[in-house]
Amino acid sequence: MADMSGQDPSEIKMATVDEEQKGATFSGTVILAIDSEEGGEVVFFRDFLIEHYKGELSAYLATDGNITKGIDLGALKHKSGSFKLPIPLGTDTSPYNTVVLRDEKSKKKVVTIEL
Repeated sequence: MADMSGQDPSEIKMATVDEEQKGATFSGTVILAIDSEEGGEVVFFRDFLIEHYKGELSAYLATDGNITKGIDLGALKHKSGSFKLPIPLGTDTSPYNTVVLRDEKSKKKVVTIEL
């Protein structure tokens, strides 16, 4: 689990998601945090739920929803629960303010989550 202790609360980037897109529902909390187990930063999805979405999704850490200069965090293998996607060690995450979920097949953005 992501550990936010010792971090300045004003610097923790997080968002609560409750969004419906094209008949699918996305809900939960997304947090950019330090992972005490991995020793680096992660995007942590807490109590996250994806309902009625048929495709495969990938997650990107981006600036203003622009994934061309974003960080590909990989495929979302979970449709529910709490899970984390690691950010490459040494990455300066300060310019990133969104997490984008993109459909693998169509390459279209499905949800943009503002942190």
